[in-house]
Amino acid sequence: MSEPTGERPPTRRDEYAEVTRLAVVDAARELFGANGYVKTKVDEIARRARVSPATVYAQCGGKQGLLETLMDMWTSGTRVQQIIDDCRDAGTAREKLSVLAVGYVLIYAESGDIIRIVTEAAASIPAAAEFLHVANLRHQEALAEIVAGIRATGEIVDDLSDEDVVRTIFYHFRYEQFTLASEEFGWGVARARDTIREWLAQAILKSQPVESGV
Repeated sequence: MSEPTGERPPTRRDEYAEVTRLAVVDAARELFGANGYVKTKVDEIARRARVSPATVYAQCGGKQGLLETLMDMWTSGTRVQQIIDDCRDAGTAREKLSVLAVGYVLIYAESGDIIRIVTEAAASIPAAAEFLHVANLRHQEALAEIVAGIRATGEIVDDLSDEDVVRTIFYHFRYEQFTLASEEFGWGVARARDTIREWLAQAILKSQPVESGV
């Protein structure tokens, strides 16, 4: 006979509450993206999610809680850990940078709207500015794990510290830089990804022949 784990299975009420919470989060994400965080009202989110305004506050912490939830989805989802794992498994430093570049594209495809929402809100809302600060810290902490793996290849320029490399990657591949290249410059996603990756390789790696086809 198996030992009890101390954890009860979810009840129907638990399942309903989670479905409701996800509906509210989805509604907030859609309305924040369309109208902006500041202009969106809790009543509008409630109507879109087909719940009461009280439910928005009780289950999601109102607008501020929803914004934090969206930031967590962007920075703490399974995608981030998958990129870290894939970079660890890649061989050379250039291969790791290639995996990282692809990972950025995936994150921006999945969460670009959230990044815009949080960044725009941060310009005028102190709580949003704090969420953006947390997001940037998490971003750099994830990069630190990846950079440790690149360092282990022995291919990083000798006078660069890990912090230097993290900041260089953060600067080149942050969302604003990537969208500037891919959208405003008209390069498209593939050219922006590969060009930024090559700039990074030249900035942080010891000189070596450029890969064919790049």
